[in-house]
Amino acid sequence: MDIDVEQCRENDKIKRIISKSGLPIKHIKLLLRLSDTIYINGINYNVSIEEGVVNILLISSKPANKMGVFNTISLANVMYKLRNMDSNNEDIKTRCEVKDGMINVVVEVKW
Repeated sequence: MDIDVEQCRENDKIKRIISKSGLPIKHIKLLLRLSDTIYINGINYNVSIEEGVVNILLISSKPANKMGVFNTISLANVMYKLRNMDSNNEDIKTRCEVKDGMINVVVEVKW
């Protein structure tokens, strides 16, 4: 996934991508809540959605904006939200992959 700097600056752009994804409303709501958690915790990120697979690339924590450097508490809050989303919804499976120091969160939605 290429990094879109505009997505990092504008949470509304990410919300539009999620809202127009064609996923069921239940999953859109879950992803929007996750998006809010990431944004509130000051993490730069990008989102892409293809065929029921959501890729959320966590790039860095603000204000440092140094690629691959994250605030521990912020990252823990996001991972906690992700864990709850995965464990409370049987139709969602998540995993994390580290690529070039960034964290790619993969959310597979089964519908």
